[in-house]
Amino acid sequence: MKSFLLACITSIALLLGMNHQTASAQKVPSPSIGVKGGLNYSSLNFSFTAWDKPKTGYHLGAFVNLPLSDRFSIQPELLYSTKGTRVPYRITDWLDGQVALDLRYLDLPVMGQVKLGRFAHIEAGPYASLLLDANLKHGSTIPFLNFSYDLPNDIFSRLDYGLAAGAGMDLGHLGVGVRYNYGLGKVEDVKQLLGTDFTITNARNTTWQLSVAYRF
Repeated sequence: MKSFLLACITSIALLLGMNHQTASAQKVPSPSIGVKGGLNYSSLNFSFTAWDKPKTGYHLGAFVNLPLSDRFSIQPELLYSTKGTRVPYRITDWLDGQVALDLRYLDLPVMGQVKLGRFAHIEAGPYASLLLDANLKHGSTIPFLNFSYDLPNDIFSRLDYGLAAGAGMDLGHLGVGVRYNYGLGKVEDVKQLLGTDFTITNARNTTWQLSVAYRF
């Protein structure tokens, strides 16, 4: 997946270079603002295990589109985004359930977008995230075992960062898009045990996003 992200970024850079040669002869569109929201499909990318399962969440926020030419633009966004993972289990035929980790972030992606034809575009860029809060939920077939617990933020890294790439369609004021976010920072914070640094899981956020946008 990292190769896919790098290929997308390289392709946009090449298209940007080709576009720069003709940009001076084209009319640059005006900047625009908008709102967007949609579904998240997230998990934690562990370095040594794959016991977690993807978790459904959502994102909601606003963006500013800043055209640099008729085909290339920079789009900063500010999004409230829920991520995390879940771990289902089955002990017996009558006892099963799952543990879900909810991580709520304020995301700031800065995407470079290249238009392909009249409606389509591809995009790639970095993002940074600020952890707002975390929650652990347990649900099972035995009701009295269910619980929800707010976790202390110092268990996790407050700042996350990574690369994102995707594609979309712009249909007048409306737009749809799909994006993949690959975290480069570790989700958990570094802890100390007997004076020695150690990490818990070496986990990183990975998130697919399906968005609907409205541009004013």
